[in-house]
Amino acid sequence: MNISFSGTLLRFVDYQKEISLEAETVEQALGRVTEQYPALRTSLYDADGNVRKVHRLFLNGEQLLGNEIERPLQENDSLQILTAIAGG
Repeated sequence: MNISFSGTLLRFVDYQKEISLEAETVEQALGRVTEQYPALRTSLYDADGNVRKVHRLFLNGEQLLGNEIERPLQENDSLQILTAIAGG
């Protein structure tokens, strides 16, 4: 499966826009990518270990809700992590 990064998260994954890895669930995929890139962990997760609310997860173009992080993955799935931007 592939995980796509954009915006501010790119600096935490050595500016790779896409990373391929093997995982059985979305949660496992996020765990593996944060093991590979430890600096990503503090930006992606809050103090309680949940994905921060500023990030949106899309699996094959479908937005995942917080309780869907355990969703199973297929080999050709694509997960996008988008960060909301705020300003004034």
